[in-house]
Amino acid sequence: MSGAVALAACSAGGGASGEPGGAVAGSRSPTGGSGTETGGAATGGSVANTGAGTAAAGTPSMGGTASVAGAGSSTAGSASGGAAGSGALPCPTDATFCSGFEETTLPTGAVYKVNAAPGDWTRDFELDSAVFHAGKAALRVKAGSEAGTSGSAYQMLAVPAPMGKFWARFYIRQADLDIGGLDHNVFAGAADSDEPNSQVMVELAEDVGVAFNTNDAVRWPMSFGRVGGGETPFTLAKGMWHCIEISFDGAARAQQLYVNGTQQIDAPDYPANVASPFKIFKFGFNKLHGPARAVWYDDVAVGPTRPGCF
Repeated sequence: MSGAVALAACSAGGGASGEPGGAVAGSRSPTGGSGTETGGAATGGSVANTGAGTAAAGTPSMGGTASVAGAGSSTAGSASGGAAGSGALPCPTDATFCSGFEETTLPTGAVYKVNAAPGDWTRDFELDSAVFHAGKAALRVKAGSEAGTSGSAYQMLAVPAPMGKFWARFYIRQADLDIGGLDHNVFAGAADSDEPNSQVMVELAEDVGVAFNTNDAVRWPMSFGRVGGGETPFTLAKGMWHCIEISFDGAARAQQLYVNGTQQIDAPDYPANVASPFKIFKFGFNKLHGPARAVWYDDVAVGPTRPGCF
């Protein structure tokens, strides 16, 4: 399946570049699980840490529901896995980075930088023992003023990845907002360095819904994004854990996004070029347009093979 190429205007600060326009048709529509129509409001609400999911390592679960929320938007949801007190997910044996955030220190291999220099990671992050996917804690990106007075929009950790091509799996949650707003903000991505302003980075972003974004060249799930002169965002329901799996391939320029086990974006010939190889995976929140919000991550795994959802 081919992806959608669109050049989305994104003018504001935090490192966004250019404002080209234009669009070409999209890649793949969201499926997976049951669908319900609510006539204007997403169903599902919050799902707390109940019901452990099961799947063999490397074999993603295909669970999850999708609901059509109002005109021109889609909200995908997933029951959270991991009952309170259950163990953290196992790490793949070939992982270059893996953490369920069970320790009180910065995970081994992770780099935190503020203004291009190492800093105190607790400024922007904390371990949350009240909200987690599995195990006993998750990593929470602090919201807005919680991060102190510096006002930095860049709140991301950088971890090692296999050179050029790799898989990343993580669980993500927001409490107050659906993931996939209209404005451009960044949650994760493949980069060529651990610097805040990497020269090469394929972002998992929100920009008229969940999308890949590279220097404002955007690819959305089929039938979502900027469609027919309108805005149709693909969103992930708030108050729920969502399993994100991404296959990054800089050499072949082929990126794929799976949400709760279902492929949502297949993006060949994207981006237009990769000047230097991927070797870093970043995750957290880069507030380019806002609003500020808390974001939770759990069970992050990076490596040469697909970790799967549990």
